[in-house]
Amino acid sequence: MKKLRWGIIGAANIAKQQVIPAIQQTNEAEIIAIASRSEEKAQQFAINFNIPNVYNSYEALIESPEVDAVYIALPNTHHKKWALAAIQAKKHVLCEKPIVLQASDLRELQSESDKHGVILMEAFMYRFHPQMAKAKELLKQGVIGDVLTIRSRFHFTIEDWDNDIRLNPNLGGGVFNDIGCYPLNAIHYLIEESPVNVQALAGKSDKQVDTHVTVQLNYPSGILAQVDASFYAPMTNTVDIIGTKGTMQLPFAFRSDLNGHEGIIQYESNNETYFITELAANAYVEQIKAFQLAIQNNELPLNYTAAQMLQQVIELEKINRLLH
Repeated sequence: MKKLRWGIIGAANIAKQQVIPAIQQTNEAEIIAIASRSEEKAQQFAINFNIPNVYNSYEALIESPEVDAVYIALPNTHHKKWALAAIQAKKHVLCEKPIVLQASDLRELQSESDKHGVILMEAFMYRFHPQMAKAKELLKQGVIGDVLTIRSRFHFTIEDWDNDIRLNPNLGGGVFNDIGCYPLNAIHYLIEESPVNVQALAGKSDKQVDTHVTVQLNYPSGILAQVDASFYAPMTNTVDIIGTKGTMQLPFAFRSDLNGHEGIIQYESNNETYFITELAANAYVEQIKAFQLAIQNNELPLNYTAAQMLQQVIELEKINRLLH
């Protein structure tokens, strides 16, 4: 099979620091093009990463017959337009989270991707780290009994409160869209249920977007869950689970790269404590591999299906309505 030829849409930090290096670490892919509204940024990316083609418009990159797949790293409100354009040009699409902010938009994108025979996937890289599959396996084995409650958290401190686009309401900003979506996604990954009731509160802020939130959810099985996120606290990215026979903690649930790409699972069962630490992998590389395999198989990976993506956006939209 020939190498998958990638085009990068947007010169965001996530592309520079994580996704472009991840693509270049796989043997089955090459980056052949980049497009950005900032020609200077695009040229610098091209130099730094040896990308041969620079386009001054997203349209030109999408229309290039040399590009097989695109990675979209744009502000949230721009995702749908450019994902749709890429799909209609028969390009496979890996789009940063949240892929869209309304369920109707995702249904349209998924319908178009089916029509044009391309893969569309939302970039929740943490799902592809082996610690998540291992944690889910342990829960199914009942090592902590029946799950009662899950608390999932993601916090970090914004440094530039005047210019960070994550604080721009016109670009789909807000802490829940930016990082609160991860804990929500993780809960659904682990328990595979849709909530029957959702409550959401935003902490006091002088910004036009949510900057500190907590969300309470309850599920048909009786599991209770809590998500909290903020732009104010030191880096925290954990999942804590309480069961009828024990507890489980994932201290680097979403950012295993902050621990040398190594996941950690600690669980207590029958008064014994267990540590699972040999779970090393670059989640971004694993995500790229999974996406490229999905293209080969013409089917999304089982650990992030089209239905699971839709569930995520349905709940995201519902929570945003409650917060605003």
